[in-house]
Amino acid sequence: MTKSKTFWAAAAVVCLAVMSYAGYAIYERVSLHFSGDTIEVHPVPLPVAQEDEEETTPAAKEETAAVEKAGDPAQTPAAEKPHAIKTLFEYKDAKAKSVSIAGSFTSWKNVKMAKKNGVWKAEIYILPGTYPYHFTVDGNKRLAPGKPKAPTGDSLVDVN
Repeated sequence: MTKSKTFWAAAAVVCLAVMSYAGYAIYERVSLHFSGDTIEVHPVPLPVAQEDEEETTPAAKEETAAVEKAGDPAQTPAAEKPHAIKTLFEYKDAKAKSVSIAGSFTSWKNVKMAKKNGVWKAEIYILPGTYPYHFTVDGNKRLAPGKPKAPTGDSLVDVN
C-alpha cells in the first residue's frame, strides 16, 4: 500500500499550515503577556431572573426603573460615601486633673479632652454607626453615666 507523492506533499502542507497557525496563536498570547496588555473577553450575559410582580414593592420597582433608565451601571454616579459626623463627648468632674476618651473610633488610643467650666469636652469626627468607648479619668477607666453598655463593659455611642 504505497501512497502517492502528492498525498504526502498535501499532508506536509496541511501539517505546516496547522503548525503555523498554532505558532502564531502562541506568539500572540505570549506577546500580549509580556507587553502587559490584556486580552479582551466578551462574556455572554446571563438572563436576569424575573421576580414575582406581587412580591416586588413599589419602591423596588421605582429603583429598577431608574437603573434601567440610567443605562450602563458603570456610567451611573457612584453611591455617596458616608461622611464623618462631629460628635461631642462630655464628662462632668470638676476635681479631675486629666480626662481622655478612647474608643473603637480612635483605635483605642486616648484623645485628651479640654476642661471648660468643670466639664471635660472633646469633639471627634466619627462615621455613622455604634461604637464602644470609655473615659480615662486620672488614669482610671470610667464609663459614661446614662449611656448604654456594651458586652465588653464599655459605654456605647450611636452616631447617626
